[in-house]
Amino acid sequence: MLGDVQPIVVANRAPLTLELADAYRNTPERLVRGAGGLVTALSSLAASTRALWVAVARDDPDRILAARGDPAELVTDDGTSYRVAFVQPRPDSYELYYNTISNPLLWFIQHYLWDLAREPIVDTATRHAWQEGYVRVNQLVADRVVAEAKASSQPPLVFVQDYQLYCVPGMVRAQLPDVRIQHFVHIPWPTPMSWTVLPKQIRDAIVQGLLGADLVGFQTRRDVRNFLLTCEENLGLTVDFRERTVFFEGRVVWVRNYPISVDVGGLLQQAEGEDVRIEEERLLTWRPEKLILRVDRTDLSKNIVRGFLAYERMLEDHHELHGAVQFWAYLQPSRQDIDDYRAYLGSVLSVAAGINRKFSSGGWTPIRVEIDDVMARALAGYRQFDVLLVNPIYDGMNLVAKEGVLCNRRDGVMVLSENAGSHEELGDFALTVNPFDIDETAEALYLGLMMDAPQKRARAERICETVRSADINRWIALQLQDLRDLLKV
Repeated sequence: MLGDVQPIVVANRAPLTLELADAYRNTPERLVRGAGGLVTALSSLAASTRALWVAVARDDPDRILAARGDPAELVTDDGTSYRVAFVQPRPDSYELYYNTISNPLLWFIQHYLWDLAREPIVDTATRHAWQEGYVRVNQLVADRVVAEAKASSQPPLVFVQDYQLYCVPGMVRAQLPDVRIQHFVHIPWPTPMSWTVLPKQIRDAIVQGLLGADLVGFQTRRDVRNFLLTCEENLGLTVDFRERTVFFEGRVVWVRNYPISVDVGGLLQQAEGEDVRIEEERLLTWRPEKLILRVDRTDLSKNIVRGFLAYERMLEDHHELHGAVQFWAYLQPSRQDIDDYRAYLGSVLSVAAGINRKFSSGGWTPIRVEIDDVMARALAGYRQFDVLLVNPIYDGMNLVAKEGVLCNRRDGVMVLSENAGSHEELGDFALTVNPFDIDETAEALYLGLMMDAPQKRARAERICETVRSADINRWIALQLQDLRDLLKV
């Protein structure tokens, strides 16, 4: 696949998770493949190429794994083998790196979430967190990558991932000028002006760190354009928009978009599993005539509250649906150690409760909210929905849009935010909405529920065709082909 090179995958998270034994529940210790789109996307590459995975030890289970080898040879309960080298920062440095700078500061900037009249407040504490947290952890990671690269008998090819590690490419190149580096950013890249929330020293260091790579990858064409504009307007660099390149320190850096996708075969096989069948049978005991579904983390960017308000508007306008429809929000807790996230979850539950008080009657509850993280239950929901609501404020991709329709067995209709990265591929076959427009979203939910069968089937088939033809293997293959072309790998 890659030729005579040593792949090194670099990410905040390891590709697997240690579930400790629980004597109370009588469950044994397990090593399971990590959750999330990033891990799913890169696991096949790491496993098939014997790549070394450099990760940050985030918690006690990670530190236990780190003690099992350096790098550790780890095998998940499904038999997949990984080599993982853990970097272990001090807890206070990790806290500053992850919970002060990466989340929420960078995450909020890149998803346009700040209420700029009030937040953020950038001060000495911010600069301290940047230097002693973000920069320090990035340097630890970069040093480990350099050490592994020097120890390899093959030329290293480094794949750095996402917003927690923006400085790593530049730090690695400073020590290994001829190293080959790709960095993929999984979340949106905003406009140049959005970055001016940060002091120039910090925002320039982020872009210069990324430009240490040979190839910088994003999800969408819009992200590529915004990054090139950021390089030109904020740093005064020479940019070629036609060729999608940036000239930096005597090198040409390629900037490309590679829309991430799903493991089609693996997902469909999982959706046919016994655990999904049990969850689906349970779902059918309460399923209404018409089911609207959303599957999301309780992240501010997911726009859950406006989705509920749009549903409320639909119920106000269409009384004939009372008792016949239910909105099932299957939500996974997210970053509950951050105040804004705890407050947002409270708002989600409060708004849902208010709508239920307003409309419930005769045993009918308009909104069903479940907060859990059981993939089999999410897959059962995917199989059964009539309308899938995916209305993020902004998203890098949002794989729910691809997973949901692919697994669905009812020719379900997707209502899709124009600001989701997946809209670039799937928008022509979904019902597109402005995620801030409650009335438009309400009308789209209604149209999705009322759409005739041939049109529903045609839309679902086109989405499935698109996802099948551009699966996770294609996402990896396109990047590798560009690396070959650029670097003669």
